Amino acid sequence: MKLNLALPAESTAETAVLASSDRENRVARLLEWREKNADLHHQLRVAGIRRSSKVREVLQRNHTGLAKLRWLASLRQNPQFQPTDLHVAAKSWILRAPNGTIHTFRNLRNFIRENEELFDAADVIWKAQTRRPKLTWCQAYQSLARLRPGRARTLESWNGWTWAGDVTEVALAG
Repeated sequence: MKLNLALPAESTAETAVLASSDRENRVARLLEWREKNADLHHQLRVAGIRRSSKVREVLQRNHTGLAKLRWLASLRQNPQFQPTDLHVAAKSWILRAPNGTIHTFRNLRNFIRENEELFDAADVIWKAQTRRPKLTWCQAYQSLARLRPGRARTLESWNGWTWAGDVTEVALAG
């Protein structure tokens, strides 16, 4: 003897309606919780992403081997990542030299490289950073960068060099 465990058609349809409305309520409650606890939700999402083995595999695949070589080649072609005025991180500068000349330019590193004769030889010895060997610095760069208003440890002057622009120009020029 076989037992028929299937529900009648009416109760199956009712169950489906109840299940879908229950699902909608759960989604609505979840969205409401996310909105109320945005910071906690963000922290939990980031923690989950960091723990994810799938994310780790994709990152390892994209940051090694041929994929990394392709990415680096594309960077070398992109003018926004070249040591020019178009560099993505370049800022506008207005500096007064010790002799009173005003220099207006973009990209401080590039300016120093192209005008090394304006500085003492000891101040333009370029050194690589320990963790980021492609990012170089010299004493002239470190010191002139601190002349820009709005920095944490701003200098009034360095070896006769001073900031020559208005403070408002810094925010506008970027």
